[in-house]
Amino acid sequence: MIEFLDNGKLKKGMLLVDLAHECVVIGRDGWMHSLDPRQPEARVRRLNERYQPASVAELRNELRAEFGRSFEVLSTKHFLVVQPTGRGDRWPRLFEQSHRGFIHYMSKRGVNVRQGRFPMVAIVFPDEQAMYREFKKLDIDPKRVVGLYAGNSNRVMTHDGGSRSAIAATVRHEAAHQSAFNSGVHSRVNDTPRWISEGIGQMFEVAAITDPRGSTRLADRINRESLSLIQRKFTDRHDVRFSQVVMQLISDNTMFENPKQVDEAYAVSWAMMFYLAERQPKSFAKLLNHTAQRPPFADYTRKQRLRDVE
Repeated sequence: MIEFLDNGKLKKGMLLVDLAHECVVIGRDGWMHSLDPRQPEARVRRLNERYQPASVAELRNELRAEFGRSFEVLSTKHFLVVQPTGRGDRWPRLFEQSHRGFIHYMSKRGVNVRQGRFPMVAIVFPDEQAMYREFKKLDIDPKRVVGLYAGNSNRVMTHDGGSRSAIAATVRHEAAHQSAFNSGVHSRVNDTPRWISEGIGQMFEVAAITDPRGSTRLADRINRESLSLIQRKFTDRHDVRFSQVVMQLISDNTMFENPKQVDEAYAVSWAMMFYLAERQPKSFAKLLNHTAQRPPFADYTRKQRLRDVE
């Protein structure tokens, strides 16, 4: 354990990386911090204490202090949901159902899952403007979105001011990221290929996958938006460009960083992960279990990525 100063507040956490010029620390609240111990303002001090994650009660009190009286903090078995006061239980039910559906789907296919160490935090802002103010404060600069999962803070953030169906799909996508990184399906300290993480996110946008009543029809579990894009872009079953896109996605993350290719990247990633999950579940589990167990803070080279998929 170390003690350090973060935005004027003393915090405690566990050292994950301890270098002369950088410390990577996971706080008791699940935040990931990068500090320069040489800087006096970091005030890094080593402690002779065992690491203990913050309790639900501690974290709830911290969230109440952070967001003030216009918000309430509701708890479920796995979540602390911060939302504008008086919005009912719709958001807590959506997050809890999404997580339970994710764990059930993964476990059924042989993917290793474990109990998370932290209560998962979901923040629901009253409208889009309030959400983007929070993004700016946290130095997050996304494109136009209705929500996201922030890996450093381990929080999902969304808003309650738009189309319910569109927001619900996005929340399921982002909640799948949060569930994956908190249940050991992905690791927060190694490099998960984006075609894997975003392909899974796209899968869980579909309500039927997290429906507690389940769905026996494969057609109900298809992401229609992704499928439609693939059908428009790749009209010929023998189009070699599809396999070229697959190889590019496996090799690196560049398609996700190119505005002209990003929609295609999400759709084809969905197709790849959905095919494996539904038709080759043993390979699906093997791939996820392998990438989750890779060494922490190690580069994942193009050669290694291709070799692992092959």
